[in-house]
Amino acid sequence: MNLESTDISGLMSMIKRQIRLMALSGAIIIGLVLVYLFNTTPLYTSSALIYVDPSKKDLLATEQFGSLSGLAENSKIESEVEILRSNRVLFETMTQLRLVQDTEFGPRLSRFDQIKTALGLTTSSQGDPTKMVAATAVKLSDALRIQRKGLTYLISVSATSSSPQKAATIANTLSEVYIAQQVAAKTDAALSARDVLQAQINTAKTQLARSESGFDRFMSDNSARLKAEVGTDVFLELERQVTAARESTRQLKAQIETAQTARASKDWDALVTALSNDALAGLNAQRRQIELRLTGTQESAQTQESLRAALSQTQSQMDQQADDAISSFQTTLTVRQNSLAEAQRAMRQEMMQGDLSPETLASLFEIQQEADIAQRQYTTLLSSLRSIEAQALVQVADSRVVSDAIASSFPSAPNYKISLAIAFIVASGVAFGLAIINEYFVGGVSALSQLRNLVSGPVIGLIPNVTITDTQLSIADLVTDAPMSLFSEALRRARAHIDQGLRDHPSRCVVMMVTSANIGEGKSSVSLALARTYANAGKNVLLIDADLRRPSQHKYIGFEPDEGFLEYLRDSRDKKEVGRSFYVADPKSQAAIILGRGNADLPTDQLLQTTAFCDLIESARQSVDIVIIDTPPVLPVVDARYIAPLVDAIVFTVRYGTTAQGDVRDAMAQLEAAKKSDTPIFATLNADETQSMRGGYYYAEVE
Repeated sequence: MNLESTDISGLMSMIKRQIRLMALSGAIIIGLVLVYLFNTTPLYTSSALIYVDPSKKDLLATEQFGSLSGLAENSKIESEVEILRSNRVLFETMTQLRLVQDTEFGPRLSRFDQIKTALGLTTSSQGDPTKMVAATAVKLSDALRIQRKGLTYLISVSATSSSPQKAATIANTLSEVYIAQQVAAKTDAALSARDVLQAQINTAKTQLARSESGFDRFMSDNSARLKAEVGTDVFLELERQVTAARESTRQLKAQIETAQTARASKDWDALVTALSNDALAGLNAQRRQIELRLTGTQESAQTQESLRAALSQTQSQMDQQADDAISSFQTTLTVRQNSLAEAQRAMRQEMMQGDLSPETLASLFEIQQEADIAQRQYTTLLSSLRSIEAQALVQVADSRVVSDAIASSFPSAPNYKISLAIAFIVASGVAFGLAIINEYFVGGVSALSQLRNLVSGPVIGLIPNVTITDTQLSIADLVTDAPMSLFSEALRRARAHIDQGLRDHPSRCVVMMVTSANIGEGKSSVSLALARTYANAGKNVLLIDADLRRPSQHKYIGFEPDEGFLEYLRDSRDKKEVGRSFYVADPKSQAAIILGRGNADLPTDQLLQTTAFCDLIESARQSVDIVIIDTPPVLPVVDARYIAPLVDAIVFTVRYGTTAQGDVRDAMAQLEAAKKSDTPIFATLNADETQSMRGGYYYAEVE
């Protein structure tokens, strides 16, 4: 395609020629789009808007933390976007909305699985919960669009569904799930920190108890030395009180433990002995009597049922009485422990006021420091624990929904206006592209502008496609039968182009060959018509039917010789004398014709390379003005390639709308390679069906 030679008028002509193809292809594309639009389920999109506060939130703090840096803020917003897209939020949304059972988002069987189900076969995915959830998650993820709004703190959560209300519900639910999980994550983090602190507090409490008992151990281990160094009556009395209080406390603890063990094992006798409680002893005696009546004599069923109820009630009363007694003992134990602690503190104070040795003071100071450190550590951890527990109860999300999604009234897809506009643009582009391809690459040649883009030489015009009468043997008869017809004028126009192209030819005689790319393009008719046109112009013309494989000129003049040109060339190699019946005069003009006869039964390219053929051409150059050689087509056989070097001009015939453009290019390439460098190629478009030649008023109609 020679784009430089393409102008606006040529483009418009091309569009006129290809208008049917363009209209058909455009109509098909627009029709397919319309079918798609009318058969596609409308989809609706709803969006919720979430604001993310990048600063830390602590409702219990009197001073809040300042804002993060710009990079940290961007990182936090982008992180929240990814959290919104996470499977955890996705799956929780699916669970709350029960999307696995939803007809739109729930899993569907493939075509293959549907066929297997119809045949009663079990599919691989049938009943598999994991695959069902995964399939639903994929569909939901495809229906969601989560993105940050520019460089703001806002995140848009959009959901698309065939139901506008469902789209809004999905967007709102996903936003709520995200915020709820954000609060839960912060609460879980606080509770995890609480558990870690609780373990540390237990360790600190043990350490505190150990440090508090350090004084007692020190005084117990160094009793004799302390008595000697302190030696006051008050100190000795306090020591006696501490010893007595410690022993009574130990005994009471043992009594309580015995009672609790008996209470747990329902050993009522041991419980009464341990607690020494008169009321409990009375209830226990009552219990024994009821059990004796149940096991000693035969009572009626009603009486037994009453006794069992009374036994159960008595045991319940004993449980309550035992609990009260144990609780009273524990209260007494607390009082005694407080008294012991008070006596120990008084004893320490008395000891510290005594005249102690440096070694004793150093030991006591060390014990006191350890106790103070353990007390401060325990107090600090306990305060932190209470703060974290309070925070876990008042956690708030860093994000909030600033705009809920609402059901849309208009579908987001398909967009009919945009779809039709795109379809029109695509259809126009495809139609124009197909027109270009068909005009310049694929379709047949249907205009002189196309032909000019395909051939290297001049285009000598259109030869119209006309109808002949029953008395005419070929269309070439119109040259003499209707000299004023469009066909005759087209041949004269072609002759004029050839004469102008060869006006600088040095020889008196011009030898030209007429060929085509394929068979059936009218080259033989053009050869005969061109010969008659030259003859009518007063030229001495010789027409040679060199299409040895399928000669046709004898049919066009209505004469079949006894021998043809093939026999002449073949027998000339054997030096045999042959007849001259193939050399005849044209019955409708003054041209001479060398005829062929029948199809060849041997390779003809060898005959065209013989001395006889070359001598014939040279002899004709000396005798006539114009030699026209009707050659075989270029592509099917090689004969024309051997004739091309012998001629002065080549007339290349292309049939209107039939000859493929690729064939024209291939044939032209072969002729260019075979001919002499200065041999021009004249191309003509034969059998034009448009009859668009100008000046039709001046031409006579064919009768």
